[in-house]
Amino acid sequence: MPNATLPAAEKQQRRVETAIERLRVVVVKSRGSADVADEAAKAISHLNTLYAESKGAFSAEDVRYANVLRGYLGERLAAHKPKTAHTKKAKRKGDKLDHCWRCKTAVDERFSDECPTCSEKAYKWRVCPICNACGCQRAGKVLI
Repeated sequence: MPNATLPAAEKQQRRVETAIERLRVVVVKSRGSADVADEAAKAISHLNTLYAESKGAFSAEDVRYANVLRGYLGERLAAHKPKTAHTKKAKRKGDKLDHCWRCKTAVDERFSDECPTCSEKAYKWRVCPICNACGCQRAGKVLI
């Protein structure tokens, strides 16, 4: 069936599927080289733009899969950097995990930034230096 005759919702769903597939391809490429970082940033930006336009086009499975891909991407790009030792930080009051919720990176001195968008007075969300996860994704403000 040609694209011109598809309903708008189905067109949007196909755009979402294509964007997620583009991210998946970048994640596969990232296993061999960190040179795909710019391509990955564009794929992530495109997915977040689609999500901002139409959250309804993303199923719960699409959201989970995109976040899994983003976690793997962060881990793989970080693996291409030189190995260094990091000092683990203790859990803060209100922290449920001692690692990033998405990529499982242990909380250490690299977790120095706090997200101004999703942080509140009672709890400040740390931004993962590997996959850029914070509370925005969990709250549904952005996709990945």
